[in-house]
Amino acid sequence: MNDSTTYVEAAEVGNSVADSVAAASLAAASATEGPGSDWEFEVTPYLWASGMKADIKTPQGEEAHVDDSFFDILGDLKFALMSTFEARHGRFVTAHDLFYISLGSSADGRIGPIPVEADVDEKLLLTTHLVGYRVVDKGPMSLDLMAGARIVSLKVDVKLSGPLQEIKRENSGTKVGPMIASRFRTPLGGKWAASLYGDVGGFGVNDFNSWQLWGTIQYEISDRWRLAAGWRHFSVRKDKNDFEAHVKLDGPTFGATYSF
Repeated sequence: MNDSTTYVEAAEVGNSVADSVAAASLAAASATEGPGSDWEFEVTPYLWASGMKADIKTPQGEEAHVDDSFFDILGDLKFALMSTFEARHGRFVTAHDLFYISLGSSADGRIGPIPVEADVDEKLLLTTHLVGYRVVDKGPMSLDLMAGARIVSLKVDVKLSGPLQEIKRENSGTKVGPMIASRFRTPLGGKWAASLYGDVGGFGVNDFNSWQLWGTIQYEISDRWRLAAGWRHFSVRKDKNDFEAHVKLDGPTFGATYSF
């Protein structure tokens, strides 16, 4: 069995485990709250206008460094998909986030002491699955503490073009790791509110370690719709068999949430 098959199977197992834990917790919430309580759901497609910084080092010692603004990424973008889903039942909450981006970037590279041009193709998939409890529930003010799993899939293809040679390297991996998270929401007056979310994952269980912060200002336009704008920073580091990749995404976000 090759590594890529193992990674895919690990991701599928991780999804199954996360979904099973979520289902069990929500079933317990249903039993606790009784037949008169209702479910609440939210779906939020969003745009993350982030820049990207990436530092990559191959086992052979070659290096590539990417530093793209959002407008650079627009020119390099091949495909992107971003959305969150949330369900609540009483004080129990489950939250899920999907982020996928595929880029083709030009970068500065190095073969030993010689600077070279580098072409880097990056595919990054992040899915987050959380189950938690609303420890503070005072109407529009709330604090959620959550735990779960993050699936990180990173594929990097590097082509280094020097005056005397051209070198191609590639590395990919998909891993499931534990994570903890918290989210705080508070009203700001009128139809305005603020939210701050943070998480950290990996803890040395696999090759990926990650963390992020995401703050938003929200405006309620109806009982079912609200708009949000904010700033999100995400950092993921991969280190396996001397292949190192540190990818950082940072920039504003814009989203629309539908509640039902």
